[in-house]
Amino acid sequence: MITADVPEIDDTLASMVELIDTMSPPPSEGPGVILTLSGLLVSGRIIPHWQWFEEVEHASRAAFTVHTGGSIDDEHGGWATLFKKDSESLTQEHDALAAAKDALGSLPERYQQRLTHLDPTHFIHLREARILAPSGAALPGSGMHWRGRLSAVSGWSFGQL
Repeated sequence: MITADVPEIDDTLASMVELIDTMSPPPSEGPGVILTLSGLLVSGRIIPHWQWFEEVEHASRAAFTVHTGGSIDDEHGGWATLFKKDSESLTQEHDALAAAKDALGSLPERYQQRLTHLDPTHFIHLREARILAPSGAALPGSGMHWRGRLSAVSGWSFGQL
């Protein structure tokens, strides 16, 4: 029985996101997905969480850098500093998780199953994401980086808008 205050997460989608989050190097193009969230459609390519933070940090550095004498001052990247810390932390976590999964492989299967459910995946990260507007237009036209809660997804399918 599911309680009303705990949102249900689709196990299949969560497993796929968890697998993608552990990939190193990242897939050249993540799988295309269309998500339903509160009546909206969001479409994009799933990428690992650590790659999402890395790409957002890079994009924000380019968007918010300070130009001094015609050159880019990378030490004052504005929002990039925030994303860089998250990116570095997730890269370290990714490496530690890979080592833990190697160690986990030597345990009996019943323990492996118990331990893999202790740290569930909560977010999905998309590249080239678009939101389908009520008018039918996909916004933004060029796509964007998007991060959403898996517990907010009410339906999904493979593909792209």
